[in-house]
Amino acid sequence: MNKRIIIIVSYCILLLSATSCINDIERITNYPYKVGDFYSEGGVMGIVYKVSDGGVHGMIISLNEAECAWGDTILTQANDTMDAVKNMNIIKQMDHWQQRFPAFYWCDSKNTNGITGWCLPSKHDWEEILENRFLIDETLIDIGAQSILGKTYWSSTEYSTHEAYHVDFILAEMQYYALKLNQKSIYVRAISPF
Repeated sequence: MNKRIIIIVSYCILLLSATSCINDIERITNYPYKVGDFYSEGGVMGIVYKVSDGGVHGMIISLNEAECAWGDTILTQANDTMDAVKNMNIIKQMDHWQQRFPAFYWCDSKNTNGITGWCLPSKHDWEEILENRFLIDETLIDIGAQSILGKTYWSSTEYSTHEAYHVDFILAEMQYYALKLNQKSIYVRAISPF
């Protein structure tokens, strides 16, 4: 009898904790969305960095990140400064792209179980994120995710055979002199439309 009561009480405490967490997320998430909001719909989660159509649509940045190389030191023609999807599609046409371009592969690996749209941000995407970095970072910290401040992140935009654009959140600017094969201190986050 005591064992049954302990199980029921434990279940109630767990249920109350889960409800509290959901309420906390609901307070963070507002619809229509605005820049800096936590987004969680259909198994896709991120922080809103751009909105359109009055907050019905927009773009999100991933909650997690990785540290890896951009990719191979060949001229790929993935040099569109505005269109991350175009750059991603160019890379995905390369032989063995999953092994040769780890930053792109990490972002694409988020596209599972019917979820699509995740890609490595373009130079322009990072410029938009940079403008709202403090709002985005505040929400990341509030939900227990890693901060974007004080780090550098790869863009999908190639600069030359050996270099690609990256955003520097230490100096708050875009730069182009990071070597593609550099595997240390350059991070990756993915973006997705909603």
